[in-house]
Amino acid sequence: MSLSKLSKKKINHVAIIMDGNGRWAKKNSYSKKIGHEYGIKNCISICNNLKHLKYNLKELSFYVFSTENWHRKPSEVANLFSLIDSFYKEFESKANTNNLLIRHYGSRKRLSKKLLKIIDNVTENTKENNGVTINLLFNYGSRQEINDAVKKIKKENLRSIDLKKFLYVPESHDPDLIIRTGGELRLSNFMLWQSAYSELYFTKVLWPDFKISNFNRALENYMKRNRKHGR
Repeated sequence: MSLSKLSKKKINHVAIIMDGNGRWAKKNSYSKKIGHEYGIKNCISICNNLKHLKYNLKELSFYVFSTENWHRKPSEVANLFSLIDSFYKEFESKANTNNLLIRHYGSRKRLSKKLLKIIDNVTENTKENNGVTINLLFNYGSRQEINDAVKKIKKENLRSIDLKKFLYVPESHDPDLIIRTGGELRLSNFMLWQSAYSELYFTKVLWPDFKISNFNRALENYMKRNRKHGR
């Protein structure tokens, strides 16, 4: 049974760098494509089980596909895109069942019309939901986001600016906590502007094995910390 919403403490924004699909596949003698498939399934499973978290979230971000991922083998990129095509209906269904609002958080450059339509359909069909906001960082790189923001500012010829207003999703809260699975100890061009005072949590658990129990453990660790925000 899930905990009562009224009894749960609130966290504005948690962001997850979902790392380890390839290593999980190798460890279990699967192809990389199967690893990515299990990674997508786990993302859907986490969204479907947010009610079992010990804390209430306003926003949850997933680092789905980075701008650097374009440098991978074309076959691997194509496989990942085909998986997104296959699973987006299920993702949309789970989102509506759980009252989740889905947002695309990234650049639209280089994405096919078919993929953009998939992204737009999911965001359009969940926009009236008022539960947890799910940010899907797809075709996202923080340096590219900052470069794009500067280009917007120059185009509008502004003298006094707040750069945050020109980021991809300016209304998004800065992450309180960034979780990275897979054991690597870096941000990998993820939300560099927004993470100035984010707490970081690294776990060796590979993404397909990261379950709600692991998520709760990360949140419990975060709640014990004394955040000073540079003061």
